[in-house]
Amino acid sequence: MSQQPLSEPIAKTREINDVRAMPVLPVRDTVLFPHAVLPLTVGRESSVQLINSLGEDKTIIVVAQREARVDNPQPTDLYTLGTSAIVHKVVKMPNQSLFVFAEGLERVRLGEFTQLAPFMRAKVSPIPEAIPPDSSEIEALQRNVLTLFQQIVAGSPTLSDELSTVALNIDEPGRLVDFIASSLPSLSTPDKQDTLETLDIRVRLEKINQHLAKELEVQQLRNKIQSEVQDRVQQTQREYYLREQLKAIQKELGEQDEGRARHRRTESRRSTSAGMPDEVKKEALKELGRLARMSPMAADYSVTRNYIEWLAVLPWAKTSGRRD
Repeated sequence: MSQQPLSEPIAKTREINDVRAMPVLPVRDTVLFPHAVLPLTVGRESSVQLINSLGEDKTIIVVAQREARVDNPQPTDLYTLGTSAIVHKVVKMPNQSLFVFAEGLERVRLGEFTQLAPFMRAKVSPIPEAIPPDSSEIEALQRNVLTLFQQIVAGSPTLSDELSTVALNIDEPGRLVDFIASSLPSLSTPDKQDTLETLDIRVRLEKINQHLAKELEVQQLRNKIQSEVQDRVQQTQREYYLREQLKAIQKELGEQDEGRARHRRTESRRSTSAGMPDEVKKEALKELGRLARMSPMAADYSVTRNYIEWLAVLPWAKTSGRRD
């Protein structure tokens, strides 16, 4: 009889421990933030078993791996801070993997791992979101972060304009940072994890502000380079188009062939009457033929023509009378 009262606290303690021991889903190159809905591709056998084992309680812990290359992660391969999440939908893929839609709830800190196979379970401690005191500094940082994010979205061809609208309607500064960090594809996994682990709201705002300022600078430089390249390409295409139009007009008017032939006859007479030696005359006629095939718009047209004219005006038949 004396043992009965003692067994109830023990059973209750075990029940609490069981409740706090949550299934842990390791993910590669992905960080889930609170309030974010993230599609996850689950392919590892242990992860598939974890999702298939869920009953009415669809709560899991999503934690990023330190190294994405690790195929069979152990507790030491995971970050110690992750996000509790609700699994809303699971889609089975033809290759036996699962497509999972999970919604982040809150930050949690992982403690003791109570199970490693067939999937991991660990005790977790929730980390409530701190409410920063009202201050001009927090408000200024929040406004600056929002402005930078809107500029990046406006200048990006891949980010939806709806992101700016969503961000504009978020009042809590910590939640705003989480939303922006989860929406930026340029933010690396370590940087996202660092944002997740930054509990001080002011510091979190400062960090995301630095990331956004850098991203905006890179985006503006990239757009400038792309614009300059596009302008050069368009100019080249325009010049080519105009040259082709000129050729077509000349051909239509019968001026192209006649003009070149007349030019060649004139230059040939000049070179013949200039008293050129045979080797020089051969070279001059060769260049003359090349000139006749060239477009007047070609870059080296004027150089070739000046060279031929120079050969034609030299006094080949005259000597100075001096011999060395």
